[in-house]
Amino acid sequence: MFYLPITLLLILLSLTFYYLFLRKLRYQYFHRRGIPTPPFRFFFGHIKTLWNVPSFHRQLESWTQQYGKIYGIYQGATPTFVVSDPDFLQEVFVKQFLNFPARREILAGNTFKNVFSSAGATWRRHRHVINPTFSAAKLKMMSPLINGCITNAMEKLSNHAQSGEDVNIYTYYKRMTMDVICRCAFGIDTDLQNNPDNIYFKKVEQIFVRSFRLNPAVKFSQLVPEMSRLV
Repeated sequence: MFYLPITLLLILLSLTFYYLFLRKLRYQYFHRRGIPTPPFRFFFGHIKTLWNVPSFHRQLESWTQQYGKIYGIYQGATPTFVVSDPDFLQEVFVKQFLNFPARREILAGNTFKNVFSSAGATWRRHRHVINPTFSAAKLKMMSPLINGCITNAMEKLSNHAQSGEDVNIYTYYKRMTMDVICRCAFGIDTDLQNNPDNIYFKKVEQIFVRSFRLNPAVKFSQLVPEMSRLV
């Protein structure tokens, strides 16, 4: 009985050292490939920096200005390419789609799958089902609806420009975007740009005020990835 606790302790220590070794090896992913990456911290990678900045996307934009259109960051121990080169994106997402059909799972082991959270084979099936919706013919049919929303927004911005007063363009952009989605996806003319007190718009705003990336479960998933991702 005396040897059992010692054996279990040795197994636990061995697994811990093995995990740390694989994690350290993982942090050489971009260095071995000659890809630039911002300074990072062991175990956290760049995640802790991204948690603490006011804007996730502004931070990525700042790094893009420093390290170029293609560079790497570590989400925990998971290497992630940050790309703003349209030709590279077209090569991966269109021309080489058969080699890159999946995407990263947001929460490992999550049983609730939808078009936003699915990964692997499930996402590939979802994409296959959705693709016909965005054919050239369907997009051409949507163009008048989209142009109508854009024209509405431009008229309002033009009125502000003539008056010379300051305006938060993001507010109009949000309303225009939701008008486009409601018209094209649901066939509903919400006219949010002329009706800012619309209850649906307020409910959607409440959803997006909460930052999904700061959810404790999401944070834990990023710091403790699946062991297969470390190899």
